[in-house]
Amino acid sequence: MIIKNNTIYDVSTALREAVFEYPTDGLTVEIKYCPRGSRRYISGTYYRVARNYENGKLIRLRINRRNSYPVAVQFKTSEYYRRRDTKGREIIYQKLRTVLFHTPEDLILAIFLHEFSHYLDHIEGRNGRYKQTKADKFAISMLEKLGVI
Repeated sequence: MIIKNNTIYDVSTALREAVFEYPTDGLTVEIKYCPRGSRRYISGTYYRVARNYENGKLIRLRINRRNSYPVAVQFKTSEYYRRRDTKGREIIYQKLRTVLFHTPEDLILAIFLHEFSHYLDHIEGRNGRYKQTKADKFAISMLEKLGVI
């Protein structure tokens, strides 16, 4: 795994240690800052196809340098609940789990693990559709295993 970190945050060792059990050959991770004026606290994308990257295998993370910590991030769960709207129709909602991240390094690790789940789906030949809950559950389980949350 190649890590290209253009931020001040020292996360390379944490990222490598978090996924040492998994295959990472050919994977590139880019860590950058969000563009100025961005309202996102962080964003992450896994590219199955990317220019200048053989077979894709690119995770790009962008963190906002103006974040104030702790930052609350919502992760999807596999639990659902039902409610009725004002017209009496039953609506199904997905339960979310909110996690507070007290450092930028932990926030970067969490989003990296989410995107890493998409990478694993790719190398295992699964399609990339409808996998956000699975990726969130993977990230949460790994963060718990690592003692971050």
